[in-house]
Amino acid sequence: MALLYAKPVEYAIRALTYLAGKETDRSTSVIEIAEHENISSHHLSKVMKALARGKYVRALRGPGGGYQLLVNPKEVTLWDIMGCLSAQEGFSECAIGWAECSDENPCPLHTRWMAVRQNIETYLKDCTISDLALATEMKEGAGFNRGPLQIRVPSAKD
Repeated sequence: MALLYAKPVEYAIRALTYLAGKETDRSTSVIEIAEHENISSHHLSKVMKALARGKYVRALRGPGGGYQLLVNPKEVTLWDIMGCLSAQEGFSECAIGWAECSDENPCPLHTRWMAVRQNIETYLKDCTISDLALATEMKEGAGFNRGPLQIRVPSAKD
């Protein structure tokens, strides 16, 4: 998903999805999340601190400490998470890297990229953490080997 967002956003989505899928309010350690998601606990720790600053999770210190979800997963979209981690800016950049690209001064891909970008942004604003947690639960319940969470982005033809 590097085309849409960097690893910290992916880790945040996976961690929040994991927390949303838990049936308990007990705190969850970074190590537990990292092991379940097969990601670096060092990098995840930095992401969780950013999510705590953004008020998505609560950090609890001491024995039995960890993180608890603070928000309703039905109300948190992938777009929100990208905002928390300052990753929305990439959607306003030129598709081929021109410094000056706008409707008035378009690059060769501008018109086509605008339509694709709008579809992706709409998808990210419509997809919630709750949606992902439910989809993950259904797949695990059906016996699928979960592996890393994969998010399908619709094409312009969808």
